[in-house]
Amino acid sequence: MRSKFVDLNGVRLNYGEGAANGSSLVFLPGFPRYWSEYQPMLEELEPHYHVFALSMRGQGQSQWSPPYRISDYIEDTVAFLREVVGPSSYGVAHSAGAWFGLAAANDFPDLFSAFVSIDQPLDPDDHIIAHGTDTSSVKTMLTAMRVATGVDDLALKLRGVPTSDGRTWADEMSGEDIRARAVHLSGIDPETFAPWADGLESWIGVPALQRWPGQYRAPLMFLDGDPEAGSMLTSKSVSYNMARYPWAKRVELQHHDHVMGLRDAPEPAVAEIRRFLDGIP
Repeated sequence: MRSKFVDLNGVRLNYGEGAANGSSLVFLPGFPRYWSEYQPMLEELEPHYHVFALSMRGQGQSQWSPPYRISDYIEDTVAFLREVVGPSSYGVAHSAGAWFGLAAANDFPDLFSAFVSIDQPLDPDDHIIAHGTDTSSVKTMLTAMRVATGVDDLALKLRGVPTSDGRTWADEMSGEDIRARAVHLSGIDPETFAPWADGLESWIGVPALQRWPGQYRAPLMFLDGDPEAGSMLTSKSVSYNMARYPWAKRVELQHHDHVMGLRDAPEPAVAEIRRFLDGIP
């Protein structure tokens, strides 16, 4: 995968592109993640498809350029597909990336000829339930990111981020895990979290996410994790997803959490993605 840049909607976006080994496949990371974090999965897919992977604005090497509304991420997705990839691509998206991709596909059905949504409840209410309405921890994390002078300083400040049970990150995570979080967050514009800190409901409860069902009618697979292992999909959210897209295929990977092994052991997920896409006439 080669790292490239493109200017879209007045923002310089970073993306990865592999060799032209087949049909175009566009990968959209979760929020807030950047494409290179999913390198293990992308390397598994590259021999079989022409893989593209996009980092949204404010994340990774993409330009740190507000605003960071969900509607902006959707517009950037549409522009990337129009200007860089071309229509009728395969779409594969993890977590909130599936929001951005499917919202784009609902408005512009020609963008994707098939789509794989990985462990994402499409109902915004389910996302609020999963994360809670108390954004005090996000506010504390945002403050730490704004004032930190480096990775080590950020790791030190993140130790005091509160958790939902009145404890702190330091109480519930090892120092190694907190530093890994700091490394990741150092590649993210702190201001991407500002809309979330102002209220999760206002951030995700926008018209851009209230379009189910839309015009998208192409083949679709929901690739979900195991609720007992940490998937974000409850039985209610599974029912919601399938009610909006009743023709979709659904596969649950046992013993997989929300991350689905995409960044360290992607083989089971890749096998299901290939089985689905390669089975499309």
